Amino acid sequence: MLLALQAVPPAWAATGTEASSAPAEAVQRCLGTRERDPLAAMELAGQLLRRTDLDPLERIKALSCQGVAATLAGDMQQAMAAAEGLQDALEGDTGLAPGDQLRALSQLGRILHEAGQIQRAVQTYERLIATGSAIGGDEATRMQASTFHNIGLIHADFLDSDDVAIGYYRQAIALLHSIDEGAAIPLHSLGIALQRQGKADQALAALREAAAAIDGDTWRLLQLRIDSAIAALDPALDAPARLARLAGIRQQQARLPDPIHEGVTLARMAVAEIHAAGPEQALAHAGASLELTRQSRTPTDIYASLDALAEVHAALGNTRQVLDYTTRKHDMKLASLRGQRLEMLGAIQAGNQDVSTQLELERLRHREQIRQLEEQRETTLRTAAIVLLLFLVLGMAGFVLLQRRRQAQLRILSERDSLTGLANRHAATAALEAMAAQEHPGEARNVLFLIDIDHFKQINDSFGHDAGDRVLAGVATRLRAACRPQDLVSRWGGEEFLVACPGLSPQEAGAVAERLRSAIRHRLPLPEGDREVTASLGLAPAPFFDAPAGHPSRRWNHALRMADRALYAAKQRRDAWVGYWGGRLTATNLDQAGIDPAANPQVLQMGPAPAPAGQAHP
Repeated sequence: MLLALQAVPPAWAATGTEASSAPAEAVQRCLGTRERDPLAAMELAGQLLRRTDLDPLERIKALSCQGVAATLAGDMQQAMAAAEGLQDALEGDTGLAPGDQLRALSQLGRILHEAGQIQRAVQTYERLIATGSAIGGDEATRMQASTFHNIGLIHADFLDSDDVAIGYYRQAIALLHSIDEGAAIPLHSLGIALQRQGKADQALAALREAAAAIDGDTWRLLQLRIDSAIAALDPALDAPARLARLAGIRQQQARLPDPIHEGVTLARMAVAEIHAAGPEQALAHAGASLELTRQSRTPTDIYASLDALAEVHAALGNTRQVLDYTTRKHDMKLASLRGQRLEMLGAIQAGNQDVSTQLELERLRHREQIRQLEEQRETTLRTAAIVLLLFLVLGMAGFVLLQRRRQAQLRILSERDSLTGLANRHAATAALEAMAAQEHPGEARNVLFLIDIDHFKQINDSFGHDAGDRVLAGVATRLRAACRPQDLVSRWGGEEFLVACPGLSPQEAGAVAERLRSAIRHRLPLPEGDREVTASLGLAPAPFFDAPAGHPSRRWNHALRMADRALYAAKQRRDAWVGYWGGRLTATNLDQAGIDPAANPQVLQMGPAPAPAGQAHP
């Protein structure tokens, strides 16, 4: 089930501007209750929506509360009714502020996604991204993180692509960390995806980090889901202890209620019970698991129950039942993929055909029904079939083009830093991998420059995040202008940037470092007075040493560690650069080449020339 990233309850509940009126107080109570007590929130939202004194924003909030609470309680009919009302309200002339419109779109996307309306959810996410780009700031960053997370869920739940989903989860986590916020929800999704890939240690680490990010009892429902996943993986628990832990979690989920994930916990209990009490007793829990998860609109919840049933029957030696449940899971995956294709095709046709075309399609459908009753009208059938085939061919062509465009858009979003427009760390890592295969004549090598803005935290703390964002964007612009078209310029993380230049000699590398340092240095105009902006640089070549093929020092990440050490040395002076350059490794010193360049006598250390007394660097 979807537990989308939501900053909406605190953002709407903390305004304090509506607390004087009874409807506003009830709305805020509903938003604050829905995650830990969905049934109570649904009841309160229903009472609110029957009132006649709600203003447009209060009505949108009440619909959002009702829809999300209904998805958490498993009532998809009520959830879709709330989604339709929410969409109608958004389409009307409500005069919503941009921030409120952004939050409402996020809620609508979450409800549609959970209800299995994937195409409509994607359209809502696209509208949210466009609105967020126009707004900017921390709120837009939260919504972008939510959108990345939800797109990842679509890939994991409906397109059977955990590898792609994991990339989106990591982007959502990085965005939230960039504004110093917890990332419990995408960390939980990341842990579950890693678990499905068999990466138990990585999954457990992500889930424990998610548990540590939970804030109080507000996210009790999510806390229990995380606890259930951790209990299933924790190597410190033997089978009886694991079963007891899961049973306690299941009881709490039943009281919330959270029926779908209660079913997932039952599936985990069945697997643990194979070893703790025997497969005969495990079979009852596995069957009960499927009864609960089969009402889920998210296929992966049902897959968990089917996997548990297959594992229990395998322990019992029931080969036929194992094959039945495995085949059922396989068929569900195929049906899910086919359903998404047909839904997209239908949306393309609906968006591109006018009213007369729709009427013509209806006429053809009626003719098809008549043909089934009166086989003598074969000529009409052929005509209808040819026209329908033409529409399908055109629709499929449009679907393919739309799919490619969306993939290109998602790829751009996933490879670019939203603030600076530079390549992000994920894209830069891929570029460095490709650059590592390049060879250069003579002493030239690829060179990595690791750049850190001096006193950046002080700028943020003293003048606000807006000033910090201006510094980051300004440094990015200056780096682009100072580099060649073939150079890689990326935002490495926080206030760090990475530049990679192919084919530089030591002398050229030093000249580039000085050029970058000088280009970054500028004064930032502020109401309190201009603020000087400088940066420290560390450089190292890749490969770091002139070493034989296969030696660890030839890897770009080794060069990155050396550049980081050089950056640390440069930070002692600020507005300076330091470079390490490894020499040739011979048979006598091949094993002595550690990560400390000073340990090898053939390593050349470079640094900026000291400025004359009383004079700063230009």
